[in-house]
Amino acid sequence: MPLTALLAAAILAPAQPADDYAAVFTRATGMIDRMFYDQTRREEKQKLFAKYKDTAAKATSRENFGEIMNRMIDEFQDSHFAFLGDDEQGYYTFDGLQKSFSKEAKVASMPHIGVWVRRDGNRYFAQMVLNNEEGERIGIRKGDELLTVDGAPFRPIRALESKVGQEVSIGYQRAGKKLEGKVKVKSAPSLQMFLEASRKSARVIESGGKKLGYFHLWTQGTEDFITATHNAVANMMNTDAFILDLRDGFGGRPERYADPFFRPGTKLEWMTGGITQTQMYGYDKPLVVLINEGSRSAKEVLSYILQKSGRATLVGKTTAGAVLGTTPMRLNDWSFIEIPMVRLKVDGQVLEDVGVSPDIAVSPEFGTDGADMILQKGIETALTKLK
Repeated sequence: MPLTALLAAAILAPAQPADDYAAVFTRATGMIDRMFYDQTRREEKQKLFAKYKDTAAKATSRENFGEIMNRMIDEFQDSHFAFLGDDEQGYYTFDGLQKSFSKEAKVASMPHIGVWVRRDGNRYFAQMVLNNEEGERIGIRKGDELLTVDGAPFRPIRALESKVGQEVSIGYQRAGKKLEGKVKVKSAPSLQMFLEASRKSARVIESGGKKLGYFHLWTQGTEDFITATHNAVANMMNTDAFILDLRDGFGGRPERYADPFFRPGTKLEWMTGGITQTQMYGYDKPLVVLINEGSRSAKEVLSYILQKSGRATLVGKTTAGAVLGTTPMRLNDWSFIEIPMVRLKVDGQVLEDVGVSPDIAVSPEFGTDGADMILQKGIETALTKLK
């Protein structure tokens, strides 16, 4: 097509409507007003809405609007409260959670290198480094600052979405030292990424002449994670003790995850046609649970149950104290809002802002050489219990 025709087509093409940020803000605050768990704070809510209304309406971009929304939300000082635009990893987790109720819905894929990030202003830090993924392979550790993707500024979505399937160079920084490594950018629904990392984490650790099962449960978001947990335990029934890692990740629901650990260790034999299949019904050997400040929501409830019952010894750091209930709510085609809607008590106790304390405290979590101090203490604790 001649250049003049291209220019004419561009002029005649209908302009894309600009985002109406005032309307998005009105819808979001209306949802917060109706659904927020503590209705005694209505006056506080209205003051915050009024404080940010004009600024939000004048947002210069979707990202800027999200920053304004999250500044307002931060003033509430509640967990499970966030605005999630499609330039954030959390958007893709919420998309997966919402669509998990429908087998027909297509879940959005997220570009990733197996690292979940935490944003601080315009800087990004590794919050979770998933098991056996690209980020772990090149040595990225929790707490490292991610700097660049092929020399351009790092962004968890925007800098990776055009690189899916390609090998890229990731620049990162630890204690002032700049590092670099090559990774392949993958794409998958967020929950699938966490599910695969959970499955890949399952292994047997041999120490002190004993075999210890290990499984890192990254989230408790869907039935698939219950199945993965039960399968991991079933495949390691012959171990002497088990380490369940509940550090970091996200919650969901607490039910049924601990079931195998409360069943008596009973041997079942299925005999048919001269063939005998053996199955262990439950796992009643020593159990150690690893927790930290990133263990949140349903993971805290599960930790509490395992600790109170005496079934497990908790090793690590006090959990997040983020135990309010929520559900994914889509605002428009490019954002979700997370609103705390349910206050939860466990045995009459409020865990929000309190958390669950370990039986054996460990700090720091990692040594200067990257050694996992909490896991090491977990192994030591399991061996002690076996004695």
